[in-house]
Amino acid sequence: MDAYSNMRSHLTPIPTPPAVRLGASALLGLGVAVLSTGLDRGIQVVAMVIAIGAAFLLTFSHPYRREIRAFLEKRNLDYRPRFIQILPLFLVWLALMIVPAFAPLPLWGTLLIWLVIFAWMYWVFPHVDGSRALAFA
Repeated sequence: MDAYSNMRSHLTPIPTPPAVRLGASALLGLGVAVLSTGLDRGIQVVAMVIAIGAAFLLTFSHPYRREIRAFLEKRNLDYRPRFIQILPLFLVWLALMIVPAFAPLPLWGTLLIWLVIFAWMYWVFPHVDGSRALAFA
């Protein structure tokens, strides 16, 4: 059995709820995409902070986080972020730093930035929130 098949054979016991995964990914995409608009810089920053804050609030206030904590405590494991969870967020941070240099973009450019960040976050979200790591606990 190769490494990929071995990794895929482990099932996630507490998957990320679709509403959290979609909502947080969309909000993080919005937080980056708003920086590419022609809005005043202050409004862009406020909208970015609100969108990213709402994404974190949605993620960390959902009841599935309590299930994850209980699952880990039952196995005497730590409930704390690990570097590997934060690593995929580096690309989002990089986009937050680079996108304002190209502002203002046309509407299709802003939508493209939102779509790219949304797709990336949707893809890596189980790794960022730690639910995928439960399959290996």
